[in-house]
Amino acid sequence: MSRSLLRKIAMTTSLSLTAVFASAVVGQAAASAAPAKPPGTDGAKQHTAKRHTMAIPAPKGTRHNPLLKEMLAGKNEGQTDSLALSALCQAGMGQPNPYNNPAPNVDQIVGDTIVTVGSQTGCSAAQNENSIAVNPFNPKNIVAGTNDYRVFNSRENRNDSSGWAYTTFDGGQSWANIQLPHLTFQTGATGALSYMDAAGDPAIAFGPHNTVYYANIAFSRAAPIAGGTEPSSAITLNISHDGGLHWGEPVIIAIDGVDSTGTPTPTQIFNDKVWVGSDRFSGAVYVTWTRFADNADGSYLESPIVLAASSNYGASFSGTRRVDVPLAGFAGGITPFSQGSNPQVSRTGVLYIAYEGTFCATLACDGATDHDVTVVATSKDRGLTFKRAVVDTNFDFPLNEPLGTQTLTGENFRVNSFPQLAYDPVFDRLAVTWADDRHGSYDPTTGASIKSNGDNIVSTSGDGKYWSAPKTVGTRQDEVFGAIVSLAGVTAVTSYTRHYDPTGINLDYAYWKSIGKHFSRGPIHRVTTQSSNPQIQFVGLDDEGTTRQGVFIGDYTAAAMGFDFALHPCWTDFRGRPGTTAPNQDSYTDSIRLI
Repeated sequence: MSRSLLRKIAMTTSLSLTAVFASAVVGQAAASAAPAKPPGTDGAKQHTAKRHTMAIPAPKGTRHNPLLKEMLAGKNEGQTDSLALSALCQAGMGQPNPYNNPAPNVDQIVGDTIVTVGSQTGCSAAQNENSIAVNPFNPKNIVAGTNDYRVFNSRENRNDSSGWAYTTFDGGQSWANIQLPHLTFQTGATGALSYMDAAGDPAIAFGPHNTVYYANIAFSRAAPIAGGTEPSSAITLNISHDGGLHWGEPVIIAIDGVDSTGTPTPTQIFNDKVWVGSDRFSGAVYVTWTRFADNADGSYLESPIVLAASSNYGASFSGTRRVDVPLAGFAGGITPFSQGSNPQVSRTGVLYIAYEGTFCATLACDGATDHDVTVVATSKDRGLTFKRAVVDTNFDFPLNEPLGTQTLTGENFRVNSFPQLAYDPVFDRLAVTWADDRHGSYDPTTGASIKSNGDNIVSTSGDGKYWSAPKTVGTRQDEVFGAIVSLAGVTAVTSYTRHYDPTGINLDYAYWKSIGKHFSRGPIHRVTTQSSNPQIQFVGLDDEGTTRQGVFIGDYTAAAMGFDFALHPCWTDFRGRPGTTAPNQDSYTDSIRLI
Protein backbone atom coordinates (compact mmCIF):
# COMPACT_ATOMS: atom_id res chain seq x y z
CA MET A 1 0.00 0.00 0.00
CA SER A 2 1.48 3.36 -1.04
CA ARG A 3 2.35 6.02 1.51
CA SER A 4 0.08 8.55 -0.26
CA LEU A 5 -2.86 6.16 -0.01
CA LEU A 6 -2.12 5.60 3.66
CA ARG A 7 -2.16 9.35 4.22
CA LYS A 8 -5.55 9.56 2.53
CA ILE A 9 -6.82 6.77 4.77
CA ALA A 10 -5.49 8.60 7.80
CA MET A 11 -7.16 11.89 6.82
CA THR A 12 -10.43 10.18 5.95
CA THR A 13 -10.39 8.19 9.17
CA SER A 14 -9.66 11.28 11.25
CA LEU A 15 -12.61 13.10 9.71
CA SER A 16 -14.83 10.03 9.99
CA LEU A 17 -13.92 9.49 13.61
CA THR A 18 -14.63 13.12 14.44
CA ALA A 19 -18.03 12.76 12.82
CA VAL A 20 -18.69 9.44 14.56
CA PHE A 21 -17.68 10.83 17.95
CA ALA A 22 -19.79 13.96 17.45
CA SER A 23 -22.88 12.10 16.28
CA ALA A 24 -22.55 9.59 19.09
CA VAL A 25 -22.34 12.33 21.71
CA VAL A 26 -25.36 14.11 20.22
CA GLY A 27 -27.23 10.82 20.15
CA GLN A 28 -26.37 10.11 23.77
CA ALA A 29 -27.50 13.59 24.77
CA ALA A 30 -30.78 13.17 22.95
CA ALA A 31 -31.32 9.77 24.55
CA SER A 32 -30.32 11.45 27.62
CA ALA A 33 -20.12 2.91 32.81
CA ALA A 34 -0.83 -10.27 42.24
CA PRO A 35 0.94 -12.57 41.23
CA ALA A 36 4.03 -12.77 43.13
CA LYS A 37 5.10 -9.62 44.90
CA PRO A 38 8.73 -8.72 45.48
CA PRO A 39 9.60 -7.07 48.78
CA GLY A 40 8.35 -3.54 49.02
CA THR A 41 5.89 -3.54 46.10
CA ASP A 42 2.16 -3.89 45.84
CA GLY A 43 1.14 -7.57 45.78
CA ALA A 44 2.85 -10.88 46.61
CA LYS A 45 2.56 -14.51 45.68
CA GLN A 46 5.21 -17.06 46.58
CA HIS A 47 5.65 -20.63 45.37
CA THR A 48 8.44 -23.16 45.20
CA ALA A 49 8.97 -25.96 42.70
CA LYS A 50 11.58 -28.55 41.83
CA ARG A 51 14.74 -27.72 39.92
CA HIS A 52 15.26 -29.06 36.49
CA THR A 53 18.16 -29.89 33.63
CA MET A 54 18.51 -30.75 27.81
CA ALA A 55 16.32 -28.29 26.24
CA ILE A 56 13.49 -28.90 23.80
CA PRO A 57 10.72 -26.55 22.68
CA ALA A 58 7.61 -26.89 24.80
CA PRO A 59 4.98 -28.87 22.86
CA LYS A 60 1.74 -26.97 22.34
CA GLY A 61 -0.91 -27.94 24.85
CA THR A 62 1.57 -29.32 27.37
CA ARG A 63 1.41 -28.01 30.92
CA HIS A 64 4.94 -27.34 32.10
CA ASN A 65 4.88 -24.49 34.63
CA PRO A 66 2.84 -23.91 37.80
CA LEU A 67 -0.74 -22.92 37.11
CA LEU A 68 -1.94 -19.42 37.91
CA LYS A 69 -3.93 -20.79 40.85
CA GLU A 70 -0.76 -22.20 42.42
CA MET A 71 0.97 -18.84 42.15
CA LEU A 72 -2.03 -16.94 43.50
CA ALA A 73 -2.46 -19.38 46.38
CA GLY A 74 1.02 -18.49 47.63
CA LYS A 75 0.18 -14.79 47.82
CA ASN A 76 1.21 -12.51 50.67
CA GLU A 77 0.19 -8.98 49.71
CA GLY A 78 1.55 -5.92 51.39
CA GLN A 79 4.85 -7.32 52.66
CA THR A 80 7.69 -4.87 52.88
CA ASP A 81 11.40 -5.35 52.48
CA SER A 82 13.76 -4.87 55.37
CA LEU A 83 15.05 -1.38 56.11
CA ALA A 84 18.61 -2.64 55.68
CA LEU A 85 17.87 -3.75 52.12
CA SER A 86 15.87 -0.61 51.47
CA ALA A 87 19.08 1.41 51.60
CA LEU A 88 20.56 -0.69 48.75
CA CYS A 89 18.32 1.18 46.38
CA GLN A 90 20.21 0.97 43.11
CA ALA A 91 23.32 -0.37 41.47
CA GLY A 92 25.90 2.21 40.39
CA MET A 93 25.11 4.84 43.03
CA GLY A 94 27.66 7.65 42.94
CA GLN A 95 29.03 6.58 39.55
CA PRO A 96 28.60 8.43 36.24
CA ASN A 97 25.50 7.55 34.24
CA PRO A 98 26.83 5.35 31.37
CA TYR A 99 23.93 6.02 28.99
CA ASN A 100 23.62 8.48 26.12
CA ASN A 101 21.05 11.19 25.55
CA PRO A 102 17.86 9.14 25.07
CA ALA A 103 16.19 11.45 22.50
CA PRO A 104 13.78 11.02 20.80
CA ASN A 105 12.68 8.92 23.80
CA VAL A 106 11.14 11.26 26.38
CA ASP A 107 11.50 10.96 30.15
CA GLN A 108 8.06 11.93 31.50
CA ILE A 109 9.36 12.60 35.01
CA VAL A 110 9.82 16.27 35.85
CA GLY A 111 12.24 17.10 38.67
CA ASP A 112 13.38 13.51 39.27
CA THR A 113 14.21 13.53 42.96
CA ILE A 114 16.96 12.15 45.16
CA VAL A 115 15.69 10.88 48.51
CA THR A 116 16.99 13.12 51.30
CA VAL A 117 15.62 11.43 54.42
CA GLY A 118 14.95 7.97 55.79
CA SER A 119 16.30 4.55 54.92
CA GLN A 120 16.62 5.36 51.20
CA THR A 121 18.69 8.54 51.60
CA GLY A 122 20.76 9.15 48.46
CA CYS A 123 18.62 6.94 46.25
CA SER A 124 16.76 8.12 43.17
CA ALA A 125 12.97 8.02 43.39
CA ALA A 126 11.58 5.28 41.16
CA GLN A 127 8.62 5.22 38.79
CA ASN A 128 7.31 1.99 37.28
CA GLU A 129 4.19 0.17 36.02
CA ASN A 130 2.85 2.40 33.28
CA SER A 131 -0.59 3.38 32.07
CA ILE A 132 -1.37 5.86 29.28
CA ALA A 133 -4.46 7.13 27.46
CA VAL A 134 -5.11 9.65 24.68
CA ASN A 135 -8.08 11.99 24.45
CA PRO A 136 -10.32 10.54 21.70
CA PHE A 137 -11.25 14.07 20.58
CA ASN A 138 -7.80 15.70 20.91
CA PRO A 139 -4.81 13.48 20.07
CA LYS A 140 -2.39 16.03 21.52
CA ASN A 141 -3.90 15.57 24.99
CA ILE A 142 -2.40 12.49 26.66
CA VAL A 143 -2.34 11.38 30.30
CA ALA A 144 -0.02 8.75 31.76
CA GLY A 145 0.73 7.44 35.24
CA THR A 146 2.87 5.02 37.22
CA ASN A 147 3.67 3.76 40.67
CA ASP A 148 5.56 6.92 41.65
CA TYR A 149 7.85 6.71 44.69
CA ARG A 150 8.87 10.36 45.08
CA VAL A 151 6.94 11.06 48.33
CA PHE A 152 8.33 10.20 51.79
CA ASN A 153 6.19 8.12 54.16
CA SER A 154 7.20 8.88 57.75
CA ARG A 155 5.41 5.77 59.09
CA GLU A 156 7.73 3.59 57.01
CA ASN A 157 10.75 5.91 57.19
CA ARG A 158 11.15 5.66 53.42
CA ASN A 159 9.52 6.74 50.18
CA ASP A 160 6.51 4.77 48.97
CA SER A 161 4.28 4.82 45.92
CA SER A 162 1.59 7.45 45.48
CA GLY A 163 -0.59 8.45 42.56
CA TRP A 164 0.79 10.89 39.98
CA ALA A 165 -0.55 11.95 36.59
CA TYR A 166 1.74 12.96 33.73
CA THR A 167 -0.20 15.22 31.38
CA THR A 168 0.61 16.72 27.98
CA PHE A 169 -1.24 18.94 25.52
CA ASP A 170 1.49 18.97 22.87
CA GLY A 171 1.44 15.32 21.84
CA GLY A 172 4.05 14.19 24.34
CA GLN A 173 6.86 16.69 23.79
CA SER A 174 6.55 18.07 27.34
CA TRP A 175 4.83 16.72 30.44
CA ALA A 176 3.39 18.22 33.60
CA ASN A 177 3.56 16.00 36.72
CA ILE A 178 0.51 16.34 38.99
CA GLN A 179 0.04 14.57 42.31
CA LEU A 180 -3.37 12.97 42.77
CA PRO A 181 -4.88 14.38 45.97
CA HIS A 182 -5.26 12.51 49.24
CA LEU A 183 -4.87 8.88 48.19
CA THR A 184 -2.55 7.85 51.02
CA PHE A 185 -1.20 8.83 54.43
CA GLN A 186 1.81 10.63 52.95
CA THR A 187 -0.34 12.63 50.51
CA GLY A 188 -2.67 13.96 53.18
CA ALA A 189 -5.55 11.49 53.07
CA THR A 190 -8.18 11.69 55.78
CA GLY A 191 -10.71 9.16 57.00
CA ALA A 192 -10.37 5.60 55.73
CA LEU A 193 -7.57 6.35 53.25
CA SER A 194 -5.37 7.87 55.98
CA TYR A 195 -4.50 4.30 56.97
CA MET A 196 -3.14 3.51 53.49
CA ASP A 197 0.63 3.65 52.99
CA ALA A 198 0.79 3.27 49.23
CA ALA A 199 -1.17 3.63 46.00
CA GLY A 200 -0.41 1.65 42.87
CA ASP A 201 -1.61 -0.36 39.88
CA PRO A 202 -2.40 2.82 37.91
CA ALA A 203 -5.02 2.61 35.16
CA ILE A 204 -6.20 5.54 33.03
CA ALA A 205 -9.03 6.03 30.53
CA PHE A 206 -10.60 9.01 28.76
CA GLY A 207 -14.31 9.66 28.51
CA PRO A 208 -16.02 12.49 26.60
CA HIS A 209 -15.70 16.21 27.33
CA ASN A 210 -12.03 16.01 28.45
CA THR A 211 -12.96 13.65 31.28
CA VAL A 212 -10.10 11.47 32.51
CA TYR A 213 -10.47 8.56 34.93
CA TYR A 214 -7.46 7.44 37.01
CA ALA A 215 -7.89 4.24 39.04
CA ASN A 216 -5.54 2.96 41.77
CA ILE A 217 -5.39 0.46 44.54
CA ALA A 218 -4.56 1.99 47.94
CA PHE A 219 -3.27 -0.30 50.66
CA SER A 220 -1.58 -0.52 54.04
CA ARG A 221 1.89 -1.97 54.58
CA ALA A 222 0.91 -2.97 58.13
CA ALA A 223 0.33 -6.63 58.92
CA PRO A 224 -3.29 -7.81 59.14
CA ILE A 225 -4.79 -7.17 62.56
CA ALA A 226 -6.00 -9.98 64.84
CA GLY A 227 -8.89 -11.87 63.34
CA GLY A 228 -7.95 -10.92 59.79
CA THR A 229 -5.75 -12.49 57.14
CA GLU A 230 -5.16 -9.56 54.76
CA PRO A 231 -3.94 -5.96 55.07
CA SER A 232 -6.33 -3.09 54.41
CA SER A 233 -6.95 -2.22 50.76
CA ALA A 234 -9.18 -0.05 48.61
CA ILE A 235 -10.09 0.59 44.98
CA THR A 236 -10.12 4.31 44.20
CA LEU A 237 -10.83 6.61 41.26
CA ASN A 238 -9.69 10.20 40.77
CA ILE A 239 -11.40 12.16 38.00
CA SER A 240 -10.28 15.15 35.93
CA HIS A 241 -12.61 17.26 33.79
CA ASP A 242 -9.95 19.33 32.06
CA GLY A 243 -7.83 16.72 30.31
CA GLY A 244 -5.69 15.80 33.31
CA LEU A 245 -4.52 19.15 34.71
CA HIS A 246 -6.67 19.15 37.85
CA TRP A 247 -7.99 16.16 39.76
CA GLY A 248 -10.87 15.67 42.16
CA GLU A 249 -10.80 13.88 45.49
CA PRO A 250 -10.60 10.07 45.31
CA VAL A 251 -13.86 8.18 44.98
CA ILE A 252 -13.68 5.02 47.12
CA ILE A 253 -15.25 2.27 45.02
CA ALA A 254 -14.44 -0.63 47.35
CA ILE A 255 -12.62 -0.83 50.68
CA ASP A 256 -11.80 -3.62 53.13
CA GLY A 257 -9.93 -3.80 56.41
CA VAL A 258 -10.45 -0.24 57.65
CA ASP A 259 -13.42 1.83 58.83
CA SER A 260 -14.38 5.36 57.87
CA THR A 261 -12.19 6.87 60.61
CA GLY A 262 -9.04 5.09 59.44
CA THR A 263 -9.13 2.43 62.16
CA PRO A 264 -8.12 -1.03 60.89
CA THR A 265 -10.64 -3.87 61.02
CA PRO A 266 -10.20 -7.61 60.39
CA THR A 267 -10.60 -8.67 56.77
CA GLN A 268 -10.07 -11.74 54.60
CA ILE A 269 -10.23 -9.67 51.39
CA PHE A 270 -7.48 -7.98 49.40
CA ASN A 271 -8.34 -5.78 46.40
CA ASP A 272 -5.71 -5.97 43.66
CA LYS A 273 -4.91 -5.20 40.01
CA VAL A 274 -7.45 -2.52 39.14
CA TRP A 275 -8.23 -1.31 35.61
CA VAL A 276 -10.70 1.16 34.13
CA GLY A 277 -12.67 1.28 30.88
CA SER A 278 -14.97 4.06 29.72
CA ASP A 279 -17.58 4.79 27.10
CA ARG A 280 -16.20 7.52 24.84
CA PHE A 281 -19.68 8.87 24.17
CA SER A 282 -21.43 8.80 27.55
CA GLY A 283 -20.84 8.99 31.27
CA ALA A 284 -20.52 5.22 31.59
CA VAL A 285 -17.31 4.03 33.26
CA TYR A 286 -16.37 0.56 34.51
CA VAL A 287 -13.72 -0.28 37.10
CA THR A 288 -12.56 -3.90 37.26
CA TRP A 289 -10.22 -5.58 39.71
CA THR A 290 -9.26 -8.86 41.37
CA ARG A 291 -10.88 -9.59 44.73
CA PHE A 292 -8.68 -12.02 46.66
CA ALA A 293 -10.64 -13.93 49.29
CA ASP A 294 -9.11 -16.15 52.00
CA ASN A 295 -10.39 -18.95 54.13
CA ALA A 296 -10.50 -18.26 57.87
CA ASP A 297 -7.05 -19.81 58.32
CA GLY A 298 -5.56 -17.44 55.75
CA SER A 299 -5.31 -19.98 52.94
CA TYR A 300 -6.35 -18.99 49.44
CA LEU A 301 -10.03 -19.39 48.57
CA GLU A 302 -10.53 -17.58 45.26
CA SER A 303 -9.61 -14.45 43.29
CA PRO A 304 -12.53 -13.57 41.03
CA ILE A 305 -12.58 -10.64 38.64
CA VAL A 306 -15.21 -8.14 39.81
CA LEU A 307 -16.43 -4.73 38.68
CA ALA A 308 -18.27 -1.60 39.71
CA ALA A 309 -20.18 0.51 37.18
CA SER A 310 -21.10 4.18 36.94
CA SER A 311 -23.44 5.93 34.52
CA ASN A 312 -22.72 9.48 35.71
CA TYR A 313 -19.02 10.06 34.97
CA GLY A 314 -17.90 8.34 38.18
CA ALA A 315 -19.93 10.47 40.58
CA SER A 316 -21.43 7.29 42.04
CA PHE A 317 -20.94 3.57 41.49
CA SER A 318 -22.93 0.39 41.71
CA GLY A 319 -22.05 -2.21 44.28
CA THR A 320 -19.40 -4.78 43.45
CA ARG A 321 -20.52 -7.22 40.76
CA ARG A 322 -18.92 -10.52 39.88
CA VAL A 323 -17.49 -11.04 36.38
CA ASP A 324 -16.09 -14.50 37.11
CA VAL A 325 -17.97 -17.74 37.63
CA PRO A 326 -19.08 -18.61 41.19
CA LEU A 327 -17.45 -21.32 43.28
CA ALA A 328 -20.83 -22.86 44.09
CA GLY A 329 -21.98 -25.44 41.58
CA PHE A 330 -18.67 -25.59 39.71
CA ALA A 331 -18.74 -28.45 37.20
CA GLY A 332 -15.50 -27.91 35.32
CA GLY A 333 -14.21 -25.19 33.00
CA ILE A 334 -13.24 -21.61 33.76
CA THR A 335 -12.59 -21.18 37.49
CA PRO A 336 -12.67 -18.05 39.70
CA PHE A 337 -8.88 -18.28 40.09
CA SER A 338 -8.10 -15.21 37.99
CA GLN A 339 -5.94 -12.09 37.77
CA GLY A 340 -5.10 -9.16 35.48
CA SER A 341 -8.39 -7.76 34.14
CA ASN A 342 -8.47 -5.25 31.27
CA PRO A 343 -11.80 -3.71 30.10
CA GLN A 344 -12.85 -1.99 26.87
CA VAL A 345 -16.20 -0.44 25.87
CA SER A 346 -17.49 -0.59 22.29
CA ARG A 347 -19.13 2.21 20.31
CA THR A 348 -22.51 0.61 21.08
CA GLY A 349 -21.82 0.30 24.80
CA VAL A 350 -20.89 -3.39 24.91
CA LEU A 351 -18.43 -4.11 27.73
CA TYR A 352 -15.54 -6.52 27.13
CA ILE A 353 -13.13 -7.63 29.88
CA ALA A 354 -9.98 -9.65 29.19
CA TYR A 355 -8.19 -11.49 31.99
CA GLU A 356 -6.06 -14.53 32.77
CA GLY A 357 -7.84 -17.47 34.33
CA THR A 358 -7.44 -21.15 35.09
CA PHE A 359 -9.41 -23.88 33.28
CA CYS A 360 -9.81 -27.00 35.40
CA ALA A 361 -11.81 -30.21 35.68
CA THR A 362 -12.26 -29.67 39.43
CA LEU A 363 -11.64 -26.81 41.84
CA ALA A 364 -8.48 -28.58 43.01
CA CYS A 365 -6.92 -27.74 39.62
CA ASP A 366 -4.52 -30.65 39.96
CA GLY A 367 -5.41 -32.60 36.82
CA ALA A 368 -3.00 -33.37 34.00
CA THR A 369 -5.13 -31.46 31.49
CA ASP A 370 -5.82 -28.41 33.66
CA HIS A 371 -4.31 -25.26 32.17
CA ASP A 372 -4.30 -21.48 32.25
CA VAL A 373 -6.30 -19.53 29.69
CA THR A 374 -6.84 -16.04 28.36
CA VAL A 375 -10.51 -15.18 28.82
CA VAL A 376 -12.70 -12.40 27.43
CA ALA A 377 -16.03 -11.77 29.19
CA THR A 378 -18.75 -9.89 27.30
CA SER A 379 -21.68 -7.93 28.74
CA LYS A 380 -24.45 -6.32 26.70
CA ASP A 381 -26.36 -5.05 29.74
CA ARG A 382 -23.80 -2.67 31.29
CA GLY A 383 -22.06 -5.25 33.42
CA LEU A 384 -25.07 -6.99 34.93
CA THR A 385 -24.43 -10.36 33.24
CA PHE A 386 -21.54 -11.86 31.31
CA LYS A 387 -20.74 -14.55 28.78
CA ARG A 388 -17.15 -15.78 28.84
CA ALA A 389 -15.02 -17.03 25.95
CA VAL A 390 -11.64 -18.76 26.10
CA VAL A 391 -9.30 -17.13 23.59
CA ASP A 392 -6.48 -19.65 23.94
CA THR A 393 -4.29 -21.56 26.37
CA ASN A 394 -1.98 -19.26 28.31
CA PHE A 395 1.50 -20.74 28.84
CA ASP A 396 2.77 -18.97 31.95
CA PHE A 397 6.43 -18.18 32.44
CA PRO A 398 8.73 -20.49 34.43
CA LEU A 399 9.13 -20.22 38.17
CA ASN A 400 12.43 -18.84 39.47
CA GLU A 401 12.70 -21.05 42.55
CA PRO A 402 15.13 -18.95 44.64
CA LEU A 403 13.07 -15.78 44.06
CA GLY A 404 9.73 -17.54 44.35
CA THR A 405 8.34 -15.69 41.32
CA GLN A 406 8.03 -16.20 37.58
CA THR A 407 10.93 -14.59 35.70
CA LEU A 408 12.68 -14.66 32.35
CA THR A 409 15.86 -16.73 32.29
CA GLY A 410 18.67 -14.74 33.90
CA GLU A 411 16.45 -11.89 35.09
CA ASN A 412 15.35 -10.93 38.60
CA PHE A 413 12.09 -9.08 37.92
CA ARG A 414 8.78 -10.89 38.20
CA VAL A 415 6.68 -11.37 35.06
CA ASN A 416 3.14 -12.43 34.25
CA SER A 417 0.90 -13.35 31.33
CA PHE A 418 -1.97 -10.93 31.94
CA PRO A 419 -3.71 -9.79 28.73
CA GLN A 420 -4.33 -6.31 27.37
CA LEU A 421 -7.32 -5.61 25.15
CA ALA A 422 -7.79 -3.09 22.32
CA TYR A 423 -10.99 -2.01 20.61
CA ASP A 424 -11.18 -0.53 17.09
CA PRO A 425 -14.29 1.71 16.95
CA VAL A 426 -14.12 2.05 13.15
CA PHE A 427 -14.14 -1.67 12.34
CA ASP A 428 -15.90 -2.62 15.59
CA ARG A 429 -13.26 -5.26 16.28
CA LEU A 430 -11.27 -6.46 19.29
CA ALA A 431 -7.62 -7.43 19.54
CA VAL A 432 -6.06 -9.00 22.60
CA THR A 433 -2.42 -9.63 23.42
CA TRP A 434 -0.53 -11.33 26.20
CA ALA A 435 3.02 -12.63 26.60
CA ASP A 436 3.66 -16.27 27.40
CA ASP A 437 6.37 -18.92 27.18
CA ARG A 438 4.87 -21.42 24.72
CA HIS A 439 8.08 -21.22 22.67
CA GLY A 440 10.45 -21.63 25.61
CA SER A 441 12.80 -24.62 25.95
CA TYR A 442 11.93 -27.32 28.49
CA ASP A 443 13.39 -30.54 29.85
CA PRO A 444 12.03 -33.44 27.76
CA THR A 445 11.54 -35.65 30.80
CA THR A 446 10.31 -33.35 33.55
CA GLY A 447 8.85 -30.54 31.46
CA ALA A 448 10.83 -28.04 33.54
CA SER A 449 12.15 -24.79 32.09
CA ILE A 450 15.62 -24.59 30.59
CA LYS A 451 15.39 -21.24 28.81
CA SER A 452 12.50 -18.84 28.41
CA ASN A 453 11.43 -17.41 25.06
CA GLY A 454 8.50 -15.16 25.81
CA ASP A 455 6.47 -13.89 22.87
CA ASN A 456 3.50 -11.60 22.42
CA ILE A 457 0.46 -13.63 21.41
CA VAL A 458 -2.31 -11.84 19.46
CA SER A 459 -5.88 -12.84 18.61
CA THR A 460 -8.76 -10.83 17.13
CA SER A 461 -12.55 -11.00 17.24
CA GLY A 462 -15.61 -9.25 15.88
CA ASP A 463 -17.91 -10.08 18.76
CA GLY A 464 -15.87 -11.28 21.77
CA LYS A 465 -17.22 -14.81 21.36
CA TYR A 466 -15.26 -16.19 18.41
CA TRP A 467 -11.52 -15.53 18.28
CA SER A 468 -8.97 -15.96 15.51
CA ALA A 469 -6.16 -18.48 15.74
CA PRO A 470 -3.44 -16.80 17.86
CA LYS A 471 -0.43 -15.33 16.09
CA THR A 472 3.03 -15.02 17.59
CA VAL A 473 4.55 -11.55 17.63
CA GLY A 474 8.12 -11.71 18.82
CA THR A 475 11.70 -12.79 18.19
CA ARG A 476 14.01 -15.62 19.19
CA GLN A 477 14.66 -13.64 22.36
CA ASP A 478 12.20 -12.81 25.13
CA GLU A 479 9.31 -10.38 24.83
CA VAL A 480 7.20 -9.53 27.87
CA PHE A 481 4.68 -6.99 29.23
CA GLY A 482 2.94 -6.36 25.91
CA ALA A 483 0.34 -3.70 25.15
CA ILE A 484 -1.92 -3.22 22.12
CA VAL A 485 -3.79 -0.44 20.31
CA SER A 486 -6.07 -0.58 17.26
CA LEU A 487 -7.86 2.05 15.18
CA ALA A 488 -9.25 1.94 11.62
CA GLY A 489 -7.37 -1.28 10.91
CA VAL A 490 -4.04 0.07 12.17
CA THR A 491 -2.90 -2.14 15.04
CA ALA A 492 0.31 -1.95 17.03
CA VAL A 493 1.71 -4.30 19.65
CA THR A 494 4.38 -2.96 21.99
CA SER A 495 6.53 -4.73 24.58
CA TYR A 496 9.90 -5.15 26.19
CA THR A 497 12.34 -7.24 24.17
CA ARG A 498 15.80 -8.74 24.74
CA HIS A 499 16.33 -8.92 20.96
CA TYR A 500 18.92 -6.14 20.77
CA ASP A 501 21.17 -7.15 23.68
CA PRO A 502 23.75 -9.93 23.19
CA THR A 503 24.11 -10.36 26.97
CA GLY A 504 20.44 -11.28 27.29
CA ILE A 505 19.96 -9.09 30.38
CA ASN A 506 19.42 -5.56 29.09
CA LEU A 507 15.98 -4.56 27.88
CA ASP A 508 14.65 -2.48 25.01
CA TYR A 509 11.14 -1.44 24.10
CA ALA A 510 9.79 -2.21 20.62
CA TYR A 511 6.64 -2.34 18.48
CA TRP A 512 5.11 -4.35 15.65
CA LYS A 513 2.57 -2.89 13.22
CA SER A 514 -0.31 -4.37 11.23
CA ILE A 515 -2.50 -2.56 8.68
CA GLY A 516 -5.79 -4.13 7.63
CA LYS A 517 -8.96 -5.48 9.15
CA HIS A 518 -7.26 -8.77 10.03
CA PHE A 519 -4.05 -8.76 12.06
CA SER A 520 -0.82 -9.72 10.30
CA ARG A 521 2.55 -9.64 11.96
CA GLY A 522 5.07 -7.11 10.68
CA PRO A 523 8.78 -6.70 11.47
CA ILE A 524 10.04 -5.53 14.83
CA HIS A 525 10.71 -1.79 15.24
CA ARG A 526 12.99 -0.63 18.01
CA VAL A 527 11.65 2.24 20.13
CA THR A 528 14.43 2.69 22.70
CA THR A 529 17.62 4.33 21.50
CA GLN A 530 19.80 2.24 23.82
CA SER A 531 19.45 -1.00 25.78
CA SER A 532 19.37 -0.58 29.55
CA ASN A 533 19.95 -2.85 32.52
CA PRO A 534 16.86 -3.56 34.67
CA GLN A 535 18.92 -4.87 37.58
CA ILE A 536 18.75 -1.63 39.56
CA GLN A 537 16.53 -0.58 42.48
CA PHE A 538 13.96 -2.74 44.29
CA VAL A 539 16.39 -5.00 46.08
CA GLY A 540 15.36 -8.35 47.52
CA LEU A 541 16.91 -11.44 49.08
CA ASP A 542 16.24 -14.77 47.42
CA ASP A 543 15.77 -17.91 49.50
CA GLU A 544 19.49 -18.69 49.18
CA GLY A 545 20.38 -15.39 50.87
CA THR A 546 21.61 -13.69 47.71
CA THR A 547 20.88 -9.99 47.24
CA ARG A 548 19.06 -9.40 43.95
CA GLN A 549 18.76 -6.01 42.26
CA GLY A 550 15.71 -5.15 40.19
CA VAL A 551 13.16 -7.65 41.50
CA PHE A 552 10.30 -5.34 40.49
CA ILE A 553 9.93 -3.16 37.37
CA GLY A 554 6.13 -3.03 37.43
CA ASP A 555 3.65 -5.61 36.18
CA TYR A 556 2.78 -4.05 32.83
CA THR A 557 3.57 -1.38 30.23
CA ALA A 558 1.15 0.58 28.07
CA ALA A 559 0.43 2.15 24.69
CA ALA A 560 -2.09 4.64 23.31
CA MET A 561 -3.00 5.96 19.86
CA GLY A 562 -5.27 8.81 18.80
CA PHE A 563 -6.96 9.53 15.50
CA ASP A 564 -3.72 11.11 14.21
CA PHE A 565 -2.28 7.56 14.23
CA ALA A 566 0.61 8.59 16.45
CA LEU A 567 1.63 5.67 18.66
CA HIS A 568 2.54 6.59 22.24
CA PRO A 569 4.25 3.65 23.96
CA CYS A 570 4.86 4.08 27.68
CA TRP A 571 7.35 1.92 29.56
CA THR A 572 9.64 1.80 32.58
CA ASP A 573 13.14 2.67 31.41
CA PHE A 574 16.31 2.14 33.45
CA ARG A 575 18.54 4.91 32.11
CA GLY A 576 17.18 7.59 34.43
CA ARG A 577 18.06 11.01 33.04
CA PRO A 578 21.62 10.73 31.63
CA GLY A 579 23.76 13.70 32.60
CA THR A 580 21.49 14.52 35.54
CA THR A 581 20.76 11.38 37.59
CA ALA A 582 22.15 7.93 38.12
CA PRO A 583 20.40 5.10 36.26
CA ASN A 584 17.02 4.49 37.85
CA GLN A 585 13.48 3.51 36.94
CA ASP A 586 11.73 6.34 35.09
CA SER A 587 8.59 6.46 32.97
CA TYR A 588 9.49 6.95 29.30
CA THR A 589 7.47 7.52 26.17
CA ASP A 590 7.80 8.42 22.49
CA SER A 591 5.59 9.57 19.61
CA ILE A 592 5.70 7.43 16.47
CA ARG A 593 3.58 8.06 13.38
CA LEU A 594 2.32 4.69 12.15
CA ILE A 595 0.99 5.92 8.79
